[in-house]
Amino acid sequence: MKPARKQIVVNALYVCVALFVLAALVLQVLSNAGRLPATLPPVLPTFVSVAALVVALGVLVRRLWIIDRLLTRAQPRGAPSLFPDHPLHEVMQMHEAEAERAAKISSLSHELRTPLTSINGFSELLMQDESVSGEAREFAELIHTEAQRLTSMVNNVLTEAQLASQSRES
Repeated sequence: MKPARKQIVVNALYVCVALFVLAALVLQVLSNAGRLPATLPPVLPTFVSVAALVVALGVLVRRLWIIDRLLTRAQPRGAPSLFPDHPLHEVMQMHEAEAERAAKISSLSHELRTPLTSINGFSELLMQDESVSGEAREFAELIHTEAQRLTSMVNNVLTEAQLASQSRES
């Protein structure tokens, strides 16, 4: 599959996931407000929310896999320089490496924070839903706790990377 076509397919997948998550959110809001149509079973909002959470987790795993590939892939070097030991060449290599690192950090930030925000939101909705009880509520609380922990870890790593970047620039 051509790269442009593959990107279109991936974007379409993300749009479908976003619509699915939006539908789950609407169903939860209608259910909590007591305005769920009588033709729909009362467990449908919970089922759709759990399914949306699973899909969001799948997207997160895919994004983590992409990030792993980005970070571990050996970057091709440019054409050999006529003066490889010249200080200007070293400075240019350092600037290129810093630009690559900054791009990877930006990508990491987006790729991790987006699905984590969805997971946090849906787990909060499930915890507030009075029709969810017992083991399902415990799972929602566990998912919420772990998603918050991951969000905190991501924020700490990104803050440290930004501080390191600023100290190098100074």
